[in-house]
Formats: sequence, structure tokens, C-alpha cells
Amino acid sequence: MYIYLDESGDLGFDFTKQGTSRFFVITLLVIHSNEVNKKMLRMVERTIKEKVNRNKKGKDITLEFKGNNTDIRVKEYFYRHIKDDRFDIFALILNKARVAQNLRQKKEKLYNFASRKLLEKCHFHKAEDRVILTVDKRKNKEDIEDFNRYLFNELRALIPLKVPFEQYHEASYSHKGLQAVDVFCWGIYRKYERADFEWYNYFVTKIKEEIVYLPEKRWL
Repeated sequence: MYIYLDESGDLGFDFTKQGTSRFFVITLLVIHSNEVNKKMLRMVERTIKEKVNRNKKGKDITLEFKGNNTDIRVKEYFYRHIKDDRFDIFALILNKARVAQNLRQKKEKLYNFASRKLLEKCHFHKAEDRVILTVDKRKNKEDIEDFNRYLFNELRALIPLKVPFEQYHEASYSHKGLQAVDVFCWGIYRKYERADFEWYNYFVTKIKEEIVYLPEKRWL
């Protein structure tokens, strides 16, 4: 089982500051077979080569497939070639306005907690060989160690004893799996932050869990 984790938005809480997001979204791309994983990585590379960098030269060439700066037609091209393959998307949407004041000062712990809440939804009992979690690298060495230790302790009971649990933190520009989840994460973020469903509607059927954490209160 291959799991790629990425996020969109920020964990800033000064909502008077321009650019501070209302939501923070964590997304998992879960792939259950080596074959589909290899195809996913190949399709990211192919999309970069044939669409993102088409007719570009020199400094204009990019190594990365990103959700926020890629035309919808390029995203559609990518998805069209993988839509019939078996993979799942899980997302947790944190409503930042309702986060308690004491937690707003503990951003790394909040990130770890939200990641764990979402990862718990994965069907680890289906893992047969190993579980490989790859996370977009955003932490320093000490925070990475805390994250890995926390997840290992919290998730180990959900993973079959014979199945190894591996965790890696990689730069997104060098990892095609992280670029794939980035594209999906951006679409989910746009739905909540901007009420933009254009890209989201392409892949919505692949979403297995879409959890709004701390939703707005509804008064009867």
C-alpha cells in the first residue's frame, strides 16, 4: 500500500492578514498495487513532458506538476489516463476559525493530529506487503522525528503485525507521487476556499472520505 500525503492552505490564524486561508486541507492518495503506483508516477512524468513543458525551453522548463499553476486541460489529460485505475482519495478539511486558541500556538501538533485522524480512515487491513507513507517535506529534523514517532505509535495497532510501516519525507519537486496528490489536494482546497468545483468534479468519485473537521455550528 502506497500513501502520499500533501496539504493545501496554511496554519496561520491571523485572518486579518491578506493571504491567510480559511481552511487547511490534508489529502491522502492511497494506491493498493505496485502496478498502479508505477503507472501513476509514469503519468505524472508524461504529463510534465508532453503538456506542462510542451514548447518550453531553457529556464521555462519545470520539473513539477502542480495543482495551483496548471491549466485545467492539463489536469484533465492526466486524470483521463488514470481514472480507470484503482486508487482512493481521503481528505480532511480543517475549519481554522473553530480551532481552540491554545492549539493555534501548537501548529506542528495540530498538523500531526489532523494527519493521524485522516490516516485512521485508511483500510490498513487490506495491506498485504508493506505500508509506505510518503509526506511532502515541510518539517525540520526534530519535527519529522516527532511526526514519525507519533504516527507509528498511533497507527501500529491498525496495521497487520506482519506488515512493515515505512515513513519518508521528500521534497515534492523530486517525487512524482507527491505531485499527484498535490493536484488532487488543490482541487479539494479550491472547493472549500473558493467554491470552485471545476477540477474537483473530475475526480470526486475517487474520494472515499471527505471530512470537514470542526464544521460551522448550525442553529435550529
